[in-house]
Amino acid sequence: MLFGLDQILAVPLGYLLWFIYRFVGNYFVAIFLLTLLVRAASFPLALKSQKMQADRARLAPRLERIQKKYAQDKKKLQEKQMALYEKEGVSLTGGCLPMVIQMVVLFGIIAVIYAPLTHLSRIPTPVINASLSAVAQPTKQVDGKTVDIKTENKLSSQDRKGYYKELRLLMVAKENKNEIITSINKLDDNVLKGSSAEQYYDKMKNVRNNFNFFGKTLLEQPWNSKGFGGINVLWIIPLFSWLTAFASSFLSMKFMNVAQSGANQPGQGCQNNTMLLVMPLFSLFIAFTVPGGVGIYWISSNIIAVVQTFILNKIYNPAKIRAQAEQEYQERRRQKREDKKRLAEARARENAELNAMNQKSGKGKKQSKRAPASQNSGKKKAEDAAADQTDKPDGVENEESDETNSRS
Repeated sequence: MLFGLDQILAVPLGYLLWFIYRFVGNYFVAIFLLTLLVRAASFPLALKSQKMQADRARLAPRLERIQKKYAQDKKKLQEKQMALYEKEGVSLTGGCLPMVIQMVVLFGIIAVIYAPLTHLSRIPTPVINASLSAVAQPTKQVDGKTVDIKTENKLSSQDRKGYYKELRLLMVAKENKNEIITSINKLDDNVLKGSSAEQYYDKMKNVRNNFNFFGKTLLEQPWNSKGFGGINVLWIIPLFSWLTAFASSFLSMKFMNVAQSGANQPGQGCQNNTMLLVMPLFSLFIAFTVPGGVGIYWISSNIIAVVQTFILNKIYNPAKIRAQAEQEYQERRRQKREDKKRLAEARARENAELNAMNQKSGKGKKQSKRAPASQNSGKKKAEDAAADQTDKPDGVENEESDETNSRS
């Protein structure tokens, strides 16, 4: 998974989980605290992503005006949108890197959760492999192929080599105590590192005890776990996983939609529906098919994500930033109208003064009238151009100059 990067991250994260576990003494509390610490460490990345979302919300009113003006010219619309983003220094993809980093770290945490014997109990890999060999199902040859003989409290070759092999081992360790101890005793002393086989088994037993949940073991998959009428208490885990995932997706989408209302990009509605419906359902499916202990992590992660969403929107609230940008735009428009009005009044006063001077002049009336009128005409054109330019809405104010430059 992730080209082994998750396993590389699992080493330092595993040490951190082990350190936390030594103080709290509970596996799931340690997982929750580890998730909380990792979220806190990655918070600056999440904050950066939130700021970029707020920047896009700030431009939303101007984007709406551009969309309205170039609704019939998609190419020109895209050009104007990209020009506005570039002018304001807003990146459309800059928020992806923080999300990618968080996802990579997330898979590192999952790798730690799947291997509690390695990362929590610090049991050497050869000891774990010897224990897995001790709980292997017997095999037989069928048409030249080795086939497992299904045996109760034994693991198939797939379970012993799969991603959940340590969790599977813990499920049957109690029923295979003697076999595990015997297999470990066959290892060299340098592999055992000063500990006896009984001590390693006790470590496995202690980890297993941490996976009990209302009389059920969280090492089982909720879908396969037996219960009354096919339903058991472990089904609570995937249901809460779906509920918390839905809450997290709903809050994120709500804040985003409020901020970008009216400035939606093509396909955004489809993406929102995917985020709100598909991702929680995917979380539900995963929580049903993985060991219950992994589902506990998903629930913890979703709860922390909900809290983080509130905190991020408290710091950078896209909706408030959008409203502030709209208010500032309206204030600029009002100021421009007042400036235009003052220019018109000043021009009227100047014309009145010139007319009064011309009436008083007598002999040189024609000459004095021609020269000032020519100057006044040039000045009037400049003032009209300035007034027209200041009265253009943001986002489209440089269109005429752009077209002139392109023609030249």
